[in-house]
Amino acid sequence: MKKTMTLRGTIEYADNARSLNNKIFEYESNDLTSAWKVKKFLMWPAGVRESIGTVEGQMMFVGTLATDQVPSIGFNDIGSVEDNRFIGWIQRGFNVRNEGTDDFLAAPTGMEANYGYVDPDHLVNDALFIHSYNTKDGGTNPDRKWNYIVELERKKINETQAILAIVKGRAQDVDN
Repeated sequence: MKKTMTLRGTIEYADNARSLNNKIFEYESNDLTSAWKVKKFLMWPAGVRESIGTVEGQMMFVGTLATDQVPSIGFNDIGSVEDNRFIGWIQRGFNVRNEGTDDFLAAPTGMEANYGYVDPDHLVNDALFIHSYNTKDGGTNPDRKWNYIVELERKKINETQAILAIVKGRAQDVDN
């Protein structure tokens, strides 16, 4: 029987801003024969009837699941596949509407559109971080909560695989 674990929570930050290095998982063990594989990665706004600001229009959300901290990355780098530390990606558009007293976000599809792509060639034997941003029309930027769910499956590996996973997970980390 495969052992799975689900991580879930919320990350809050203002619209038109980045949120970096949100640690959602840390695995510390002297046993190098255990690792985790991400099976699912989802993110979506915690509330669709939330303040949008003063302008109707569009909002784009981008989220990345990473195996290491990234000191400072730009908006466009968050959705990039160039960094080996990034193992999952989500991009999702929303319409933002102001209907008098009720602001809301509208997406063209339901929950199934909140799934991200997860690179099948990865192992996690240290930590997981979420980096994300949203950008939208208008200059008013209320705080917004974003839900996430990450499903992990435990894997048995040998020590060579563990070392390679550590190197790959930090291959472009010039600070450590």
